[in-house]
Amino acid sequence: MNDPIGDPDLLLVEDDLPGEDRVSSPASDLGWKVLIVDDDLEVHLITRTVLANVTFKNRPLLLLSAHSAEEARTVLANETDIAAILLDVVMESDDAGLRLVRHIREDLGNRAIRIILRTGQPGQAPEREVIVAYDINDYKAKTELTSQKLFTTIVAALRAYCDIIELENGRKQLERANSILEQRVADRTAALARSNAELESFAYGISHDLQEPLRMVRGYLQLIRRRLGPGLDSETRDYMAFAEDGATRMGTMINDLLDYSRITTQPAHFEPIDLRHPLTLALGNLTLAIAESGAALTLPDEPALISGDEGQLARLFQNLIGNALKYRHPDRRPAIGVAIEALAFDQRPGWKITVTDNGRGIAPKDFDTVFNLFRRLDSGGPGGVAGSGVGLALCRRIVERHGGRIWVDSVIDEGSSFRVHLPAGLENSAPPPEAGDPPV
Repeated sequence: MNDPIGDPDLLLVEDDLPGEDRVSSPASDLGWKVLIVDDDLEVHLITRTVLANVTFKNRPLLLLSAHSAEEARTVLANETDIAAILLDVVMESDDAGLRLVRHIREDLGNRAIRIILRTGQPGQAPEREVIVAYDINDYKAKTELTSQKLFTTIVAALRAYCDIIELENGRKQLERANSILEQRVADRTAALARSNAELESFAYGISHDLQEPLRMVRGYLQLIRRRLGPGLDSETRDYMAFAEDGATRMGTMINDLLDYSRITTQPAHFEPIDLRHPLTLALGNLTLAIAESGAALTLPDEPALISGDEGQLARLFQNLIGNALKYRHPDRRPAIGVAIEALAFDQRPGWKITVTDNGRGIAPKDFDTVFNLFRRLDSGGPGGVAGSGVGLALCRRIVERHGGRIWVDSVIDEGSSFRVHLPAGLENSAPPPEAGDPPV
């Protein structure tokens, strides 16, 4: 065989190696597994002779042999962590080596192992075509592969293999860290959800239990007023009125808190409805307040189909319109408008609901907190308006439960606009026109 790697003058011995790569490794160290696949026994012998004393990163080479592609499949099935393969192309068939490449990359899914093709018949597997069509890492004709070039090729392959393994280990460590982090987040989220559920259940129970003693307080106050009213002086009658008013406001707050808890603790009943229906229910509940205020209302007249809980949506409209009536400007007749427009909500059909008024207005500093539970913008003192601080928090809870968003724009002494974006939630809804999203 006339092959440069068989020339004794070119055989690579340990003293010929670069200093950084020829440090002997302890006998206990594992070596780099390199698989020689060739049907020519002489190629195996010469390759082993050339690479016998090569070390890389203080580890020797562990040379494995296979004399056919089929035998190589068996070795690959039994041996792990093979770093590189010196692979002949033509063995039991003209394309045996190339078929083995596909087996390694596709069947075994091994992308780390470095594959170096060595062929004595370059015309049988042209380099340009093979490099393009197959996932190999180097292509060498046996006639050009001297001892030094073989050493260089192997060291380069091992260095690339190390880089790939380090990247893969880093990826796996990152995946493990992400998995641990995700589990911790999930655990804490679940714990927070349990805590919130327990808190809401507790609030519901306390609110429910407070109703009976509060009814007794109101009842006895009314009984005292009826029995002793004519004999009470004006100051005492004022005290009685303050007590009754406080009990009434406490009852309202308890009822609002119960409603707030029910939104989460009780299941919603989603069904296809026209948004005008819950709006009509809300207006029915506000008939007296609307009449007393003399408010002028502007209402939508076009259908707006949505999948939602009619009772919850009625409460949404009732709270928003009720707030507009409650916080009306003292010097002008209330004017309240309700508009419902189609829009694209997160790439889905949806609706924009806007409730506007010409009332007292809200300061910009309160825009982000006005929907917080028990956040009251008016103390209810002289000239003020009493409120429980639950109504707008309840609105946000209802909107979020329907997968939407709510926010407010307002100008002091001019009025407010409460805006709600809701997904339609109906599969057969026609895509509505695009509209602007609310501020994040």
